[in-house]
Amino acid sequence: MSETVDPKVEIEESCRPQCIRQLIEYEDCTKRIENDPAGEAHCTGQYLDFWRCIDLCVASKLFVRLK
Repeated sequence: MSETVDPKVEIEESCRPQCIRQLIEYEDCTKRIENDPAGEAHCTGQYLDFWRCIDLCVASKLFVRLK
């Protein structure tokens, strides 16, 4: 019996190039706050922007496959 594979993971990878700007912004943010002495800085906004871009890209491709 073959294992069911979630196509979303593959589609997310294919969407990454489309969301490279958001990924770079997130990575730049994490580098900036790496040594935050207070530990209060975060990159939540950039992280959510990246995943929103991925989700929008995936949605248009995933549901076609799930028919």
